[in-house]
Amino acid sequence: MTIDPNDERLPMVTGRGRYIDDIMPAGCLHVAFLRSPYASARITGVETAGAEAAPGVSRVLVGSDLADAILPIEARMYESDWFEYQRTSWPVIAIGEVRFVGEIVAAVVASDPYLAEDACALIEVGYDAGEAIVDARAAAGSAKLVHSSLASNVLFHSRFVSDSGADAFASAPHRVSGTFRHPRVAPAPIECCGALATYDRREDVIELCTPTQVPHMIRDGLARCLKHPESRIRVTTPDVGGAFGVKMPLYPEEVIVAHTARALGRPVKWTQDRTEHMLTGFQARDAEIEAELACDADGLIVGLRASLWCDAGAYSSFPLGCSLEPHTAMVGLPGPYRVPYFEYESHAVATNKCPVGPYRGVGFALAPLVTENLLDKLARKLGIDRAEIRRRNLVGSDQFPFTSASGAIYDSGNYQDLLAKALERAGYESLASRAPADDGIRTGVGISCFIEPTGMGCNVFRSRGMHEIPAFDSALVRVNRSGSVEAYVTTPSQGQQQFTSMRRILARMLSIAEDRIVVRFGDTAMMPYGSGTFASRGTVTGGGALQRAARRVVERMTRLAAHRFEVEPGDVVFEDGRFGNGRDTNQFATFEEIAELAHSPMGGMPADLDHGLQCTASYDNPGAAVSAAAHIAVVEVDTRTGFVRVLKYVVAEDCGPIINLDAVEGQIRGAVVQGIGSALLEEVRYDATGQLQSATFADYLMPTSADAPELDIVHQETPSPLTEGGYKGMGESGTIGAPAVIASAVMDALDIDWSECRLPFTPERVLALLSE
Repeated sequence: MTIDPNDERLPMVTGRGRYIDDIMPAGCLHVAFLRSPYASARITGVETAGAEAAPGVSRVLVGSDLADAILPIEARMYESDWFEYQRTSWPVIAIGEVRFVGEIVAAVVASDPYLAEDACALIEVGYDAGEAIVDARAAAGSAKLVHSSLASNVLFHSRFVSDSGADAFASAPHRVSGTFRHPRVAPAPIECCGALATYDRREDVIELCTPTQVPHMIRDGLARCLKHPESRIRVTTPDVGGAFGVKMPLYPEEVIVAHTARALGRPVKWTQDRTEHMLTGFQARDAEIEAELACDADGLIVGLRASLWCDAGAYSSFPLGCSLEPHTAMVGLPGPYRVPYFEYESHAVATNKCPVGPYRGVGFALAPLVTENLLDKLARKLGIDRAEIRRRNLVGSDQFPFTSASGAIYDSGNYQDLLAKALERAGYESLASRAPADDGIRTGVGISCFIEPTGMGCNVFRSRGMHEIPAFDSALVRVNRSGSVEAYVTTPSQGQQQFTSMRRILARMLSIAEDRIVVRFGDTAMMPYGSGTFASRGTVTGGGALQRAARRVVERMTRLAAHRFEVEPGDVVFEDGRFGNGRDTNQFATFEEIAELAHSPMGGMPADLDHGLQCTASYDNPGAAVSAAAHIAVVEVDTRTGFVRVLKYVVAEDCGPIINLDAVEGQIRGAVVQGIGSALLEEVRYDATGQLQSATFADYLMPTSADAPELDIVHQETPSPLTEGGYKGMGESGTIGAPAVIASAVMDALDIDWSECRLPFTPERVLALLSE
């Protein structure tokens, strides 16, 4: 086996990665944080004298020290007539009040992290503890407010109703309903968060190194909080040990680190430990949905209605705010099906818990959990095979572009073929409908069909009211004098093999060898402005911008070749890395020769061309490139112990043209295992006082390699008519489909008439369902 020395995975598996905790500049100080032990309390006093006198301490900060220097973190939204939004104001160090366990009360800067932590223990804080609000449904109507400045605890409320079809829904002969509960989960990447800030006093430049997914948006948030111009803030991204959304929001710790570096004129660093991450790293999901699905006598869907309640925690995250889960769940609920009538209401409610932020799959993971399991109930009620009821309702391949009941536009696909591929690969027809329990073992089969809108552009985010998201990405392509190529793209990698995929795109566009290309990410001083990597957009928007920039480079080189050949640009042919004179087949110039000409022209340059050879382009997807998948799972349930084991798992995936098969299948496998974790194991738990009950991996269970089934993956490639190259995203697909298909399989195995589907299916919950 030949190993490519340029393979981006090689440094990671040989210990040569460069993560945030590997970077240690000379004279670096370290910051540690004192955090609230209460979920809701007034701060009656903070005494810092002991910490200030402790060895190695350079600075102790409390909320009042920063009240004038730092603005609170806020996520703005545009006003809309179909939703209501209340903005929270999050001080980076609590002032007068704490709203969740783990909120920062003080910060200590010292010569090493251990001295800083020791000094934190010397700070004395007086608290007047109050009653914690921990139930979102109860909080919505509570007179006790998490934020006394707001009118209620409901931070976001929306309502959507189709223009017609309510009568058909009301009179439908068959209706099924259920309540679905997805637990709060922790993204828990291998590498926790962290930040390192330096300050150049002469240039008045703050540089923040942080493993973020969105360097420019973090720079925007820092500029606002620190009241410092964006032009004098540089955000860089090292290697990232997993992100999954949790490294997208702006953290108070990042703001404090940048502020103290500026104030002290020395490098300042913070490395989040695992306990801090479990306590204060943005958590996710925590939603309850009540839903009802109706169909006619032939099993054709006539309507769907749902009401969603999300626990947003104490504050909205920047830049996405608290509306992310409600918005995306709405788009995903109709799924790949024809749903004539759709009614939807959502609420995001403040509680005294850690704030909720983005996590792989966001609200789309909630949607098939609801729709697919309600379809199972309908099939059972009508006596129709569960695959057949889906076939009858899937959008046809001749119906694209298709406007979903939620108003979303699906650009392309073939959902019938996807389901057929999955069923065939799983051997669905040969699977026993249900074997009798043998020594307490029952087998169940699950089906999940779903869509994944990816690479969403400005139109989508503005329609959601999201103010802080640029929603486009950019790329700069530079051809050097020798013909080697550098590219700078605004979508940094967190392990998705972005370097390989982008380099492959450029190699195809420019007809040069991949080893002649270097692609760089994650530096706001080098990259043009753009959004970053989230919502399965890296290849769609970053790759789209790269293709546009490369096309402009080829156009410029074509004009240079035309100037050299003394013909019109339209007479020049670019093929196999050579520019040829279409009028004289014996006259041509190589890619390298034209690159040399751009930097050292002979006979001058065309009047309308600059010297050198670099082009910048941005790409704003006009809608969303909608990927789709069908998952089939077979599980066995031990009715004596409640233990669930996944026996077989099949994925049929359509993410458009595949650039890098290894990356696609790697993402599918990793995401499916994450989704299985949500379905069977993972749950962030709080007690009635707002205390976290799952702060370690002893209490917060995650899947291991022993829990990961062999995945059988089959691909379908339907190009998007919207995007450059027809590309679609797929990074979140596994976490969207897995909870739904595992729930479908478990409920099939249990063979019960259920009214509530509550994840995770822990042994205790399975036994409780059986006893009911």
